[in-house]
Amino acid sequence: GLIAANRAVLEGLHEFEKSLEDESRLAGSLRPGAQQLLSGRLGAGNEQAYVGRDGWLFYRPDVEFVTGRGFLEEDVRQRRIRTVAEWTAPPEPDPRPAIIQLHRDLESRGIALILVPVPVKPTIHGELLATGAARAGERPQNPDYDRFIQEIRGAGVTVLDPADSLEQARQTSGASQYLATDTHWRPEAMEMVVGLLADAVRKRVRLPDVPDPGFLTNSADISQRGDVFGMLDLPERQSLFSPETATIRQIRQADGSSWRPTADADVLLLGDSFANIYSLESMGWGTSAGMAEQLSRALGRPVDRMVQNDAGSFATREMLARADPQRLAPKRVVIYQFAARELAFGDWKHLPLPAR
Repeated sequence: GLIAANRAVLEGLHEFEKSLEDESRLAGSLRPGAQQLLSGRLGAGNEQAYVGRDGWLFYRPDVEFVTGRGFLEEDVRQRRIRTVAEWTAPPEPDPRPAIIQLHRDLESRGIALILVPVPVKPTIHGELLATGAARAGERPQNPDYDRFIQEIRGAGVTVLDPADSLEQARQTSGASQYLATDTHWRPEAMEMVVGLLADAVRKRVRLPDVPDPGFLTNSADISQRGDVFGMLDLPERQSLFSPETATIRQIRQADGSSWRPTADADVLLLGDSFANIYSLESMGWGTSAGMAEQLSRALGRPVDRMVQNDAGSFATREMLARADPQRLAPKRVVIYQFAARELAFGDWKHLPLPAR
């Protein structure tokens, strides 16, 4: 009787899984055409993407970051804790303690920290999200962002906030600073910010002289549709969004090989997909031209790198906390880059560095 009952349960599970698979196939065949109708006729996106103006697309969490309530408000933080699934560890929604702890842990080792929160796309190109989204003299921004920056600087942390520079570059040149169908910045915008970062590093710490690494550079044009376009799941032959072209500057070692990080370098970059966008081949925008490569060229010295595309609020801090303590021994400065949306949606868990 037990065996028969078990077989009945297994048969029921099998039929349930089969029906789910059939429904999934049906939905998969219908969804692209329906999405094309919604996006083309109605200008509608989906649960991940918003359709903006002039062929621009926006990642939904980015939009919610700039249009939502302040991420430091007590009830907002408590709601994030209460609404997680019972089997999931609740997040730490307040970014301030984790960042200040990292600053103090590094400071005790004689290492400087430079924080680089990269603004989300609607902050710089709000006018392409919706008419009136960016009024004269104002940028779409989370209500608590300026307060966060002031409090972190008040705790002694050096912050490079690139929003003003990106906005000024957009107004002065009229050129886009972000990719139209992607979440991330264009290569020229990234290189401009890297130049500012290199200046901040030189002002913050005195780095010893090193032999000229003799880096080589070459340009490459990449034509692609971005990651937000992929989220729409449109038909392969759609004509709503065209590929866009970005010219990247690839950095190579003196022997012509691809640039590579150096574990015993005195500069370490912790970064997310904004650092990786022109480094990681799977992201579709080329290789050897990302944030670490450009910073290494700008400083004229080797650079160490720990990067992960997602979970910028804790992933690279966790990598650093778990790394061999000797990895930090030669470091003079750590740069911590993450997308600004992480301030509202990330898990800022406490990850103290191990004792020396």
